[in-house]
Amino acid sequence: MIWCVEDDASIRDIEVYALRSTGFEAEGFEDGTSFWEALRTRRPELVVLDVMLPGVDGLELLRRMRADSKLSDIPIVMATAKGAEYERIRGLDLGADYYLVKPFGVMELVSCVKAVPLRRAGARRNGAHRHGGRRACRAHLQGI
Repeated sequence: MIWCVEDDASIRDIEVYALRSTGFEAEGFEDGTSFWEALRTRRPELVVLDVMLPGVDGLELLRRMRADSKLSDIPIVMATAKGAEYERIRGLDLGADYYLVKPFGVMELVSCVKAVPLRRAGARRNGAHRHGGRRACRAHLQGI
């Protein structure tokens, strides 16, 4: 199950639709609070997380997940309009596995959701991955 946390309903609906139409199970959350509440009883395989959310923002949710031993291994893809280099580095340094900058294409989203778990598995085999961030980004950039 892929969880999409996005306050803009039209973007959230497109993300969920794109993932479902390519064979993934997906669910959307409109804010950080409802997402965090759902984590108490369920566990996603991957999270697509917006930064600018009402209430608890995406970076705080990312920090919380990486600090929680029960949640720290869930892959997280940041999907946000905050695309400045500083913002991307900040998200990756906090433990995001990938950073999509809006507007992005739905095929890019689907490709990213497919690739992140594979990269994590390969990095773990090579001993180079803890929680994403710079090592995963460097590995990705070296492959370009």
